[in-house]
Amino acid sequence: MTIEEKAKWFDRALRFALDGKIQLIMKSYKDGVAKWAIIDTEKNLVLNSNLEWEPEPTLAKDRDEAFLIRTRFDFETAVSQYQQYKMYAQ
Repeated sequence: MTIEEKAKWFDRALRFALDGKIQLIMKSYKDGVAKWAIIDTEKNLVLNSNLEWEPEPTLAKDRDEAFLIRTRFDFETAVSQYQQYKMYAQ
C-alpha cells in the first residue's frame, strides 16, 4: 500500500467516523510501530481478528496479552480487517 493509498483510506475513515460511530484509532506507538484498533465508540466495543465485536476494557490493566493480539493491528492489517468486516456485514 503506497503512502497516497494510506492517506486516501485514512481520509475516508475520518469521514466515516464523522458519519458513524465506528472509528480507526491508533492505540499505541512504541519503538516506531503503531498499533491500531477498530472501535465502535457508541457501544465501547472493539473489532477482533475474528470480525466479532467484544467489550473494550476501560482500564489498561484489564487488557491481557491475548486481548491485545486479537484487537490491535498494524495500519495495513487494520484497513484489511475493516474492509473484510464491511463485506461481511453487508
